[in-house]
Amino acid sequence: MDASRIDRFFGITERGSSIRTEVKGGIIVFLSMSYIIAVNTGMMADAGMDSDAAFTATILMSIIGSVIMGLYARFPAAMAPGMGINAMFCYTAVITMGFTWQEALVGVILSGILFFVLTVSGIRRMVMDRIPFGVKCGMIAGIGCFIAFIGLQNSGIVVASSSTLVTLGDMSEPSVLLSVFCIAATVFMVVRRNTMGILIGMVLTAIVGIACGIIDLPSSVFSTPAAPAFGDFLDGIGDGIMSFEFLMVVISLAFVEFFDGSGTLLALSQRAGMDDYGRALNVDAGIASVSGVVGCTPATVFAESATGIEAGARTGLMPIVVALLFAAALFIAPIFQLFDYSCTVGAMIVVGASMASELKGTDWSDLPTAMTVVSMILMMVLTYSITTGIAFGVILYCVAMVGAGRTRQVSPVLYVLAVIFLAYFVAYAISF
Repeated sequence: MDASRIDRFFGITERGSSIRTEVKGGIIVFLSMSYIIAVNTGMMADAGMDSDAAFTATILMSIIGSVIMGLYARFPAAMAPGMGINAMFCYTAVITMGFTWQEALVGVILSGILFFVLTVSGIRRMVMDRIPFGVKCGMIAGIGCFIAFIGLQNSGIVVASSSTLVTLGDMSEPSVLLSVFCIAATVFMVVRRNTMGILIGMVLTAIVGIACGIIDLPSSVFSTPAAPAFGDFLDGIGDGIMSFEFLMVVISLAFVEFFDGSGTLLALSQRAGMDDYGRALNVDAGIASVSGVVGCTPATVFAESATGIEAGARTGLMPIVVALLFAAALFIAPIFQLFDYSCTVGAMIVVGASMASELKGTDWSDLPTAMTVVSMILMMVLTYSITTGIAFGVILYCVAMVGAGRTRQVSPVLYVLAVIFLAYFVAYAISF
């Protein structure tokens, strides 16, 4: 396919982008989210799965999801096994509740089917459309703050603390100092309006890290992928899944898939200036069940896609580029592992700040909205969950509007949603 046909298929010129910009955006997004390869593989191994099979499954689901998002939805968002929901799969369903990883994969498939039905029926889009504009702005800003926090934490600039939740990391550590350099270099390039600023910051940090001996050069370039646990979910079909606890696993997985993906897609569509993201919602929902069949934790839209959008990407070509890079990672993984957390923190800070600028759309004189937005942002960051932040915010908004005597200004859908969220929190606390 020549350049002109690619342009017409994805509507690149129509959306004010270029093939070069889309490729650049795809590279940036891949480097920003490639940490999921190592992280998800390790978590699935903790759940008892073969590490090599988990490595392949993680990359395969990233490829499948991103390709379908690019070709079908033509939306600038990449997909991969999601953080948070993989923790629920590995540490809650398997390690804490005692289900086998095969049974947990059955839960992934069933939750994905439920999630897909809620999406194609229009319920998911209806819920998102009923959320007030000011609250949506806070949701987008919250996801931005969440992205920035993930970058700071992964890079070691902030670390866990028993007394203050998080505290400043060890600034004498070379890797932490390299992370600080990455932020400074990336911010410097971006504020100079350099369109390659984010990517330059990543590459420059990697070069400095190698020169200073902080980042090790790989001993080899090529790697051989193992077969994933394709179809192993069939071993999980039995009496073990006929219980209330397993039902709660299915509902919890669907719950997180529903709101994590919805919030992220809303934020990405706003940043990209695209109102129509219905097909992207369908892809996000449909991929969840496929993950269980392949033998992987649920894949979802990655908030790090905002790094590519910020670099100018506006079409489905961007996730196609991401998918190609994931495919390459199957065979030359050591090369991509050069770009560790220290090299991507700058991009995540810049994107987080850019998304937080959506707060300008919030009416701070409206007390219910202001309290909702602040609490939503804090809950997303402190609980490490987009879903929890949205749920807490919706409940608080409804309570505040009732207290303000403005009951009729709230959509009945939000009241129903608040009750569902509250019931979910109670049931989750009892079951887990």
